[in-house]
Amino acid sequence: MRKIILLFVLMTGLGVAHAQDVVEVAPAQITEVEGFNPAAKRVYAQLSCEEQLFSTKVKVSIDFGQSTSWLTSMSESRLVDKNGKEIKFNSMIDALNYLTQFGWRFAQAYVVPRGTRDEVGGTTYWILYKDVDDYSQISEGFTTRRQRGGN
Repeated sequence: MRKIILLFVLMTGLGVAHAQDVVEVAPAQITEVEGFNPAAKRVYAQLSCEEQLFSTKVKVSIDFGQSTSWLTSMSESRLVDKNGKEIKFNSMIDALNYLTQFGWRFAQAYVVPRGTRDEVGGTTYWILYKDVDDYSQISEGFTTRRQRGGN
């Protein structure tokens, strides 16, 4: 009797295993996906903002992971215009809209709280990403104070 049950279980198992269909995707189809570039490198940046005293504007800093000095890291990584003057944005969304025109996309946001648990506040960081063919394209379209030589 055990042999019959074992044989039945094995036959059922083989039938289920044989019923699985494998769908193969040709490599040519994968490269046809819109926006897919097999040579592209994904790079990330972190946006942070500093609110202005007596103003509704914010100054935005962008961090690509570049080396900076501890004392000047925020000011060196602020976005500046063609004259080297810091760009003041209405909000972080305004800064995000500005950077999306250069290919950056929103990935995630998080807050690092400060003070006690009874206080409300903290620093908001936004993580962005961009696919580039070459690392020189990271800051294409905009400039930081450090790139301008600290002007």
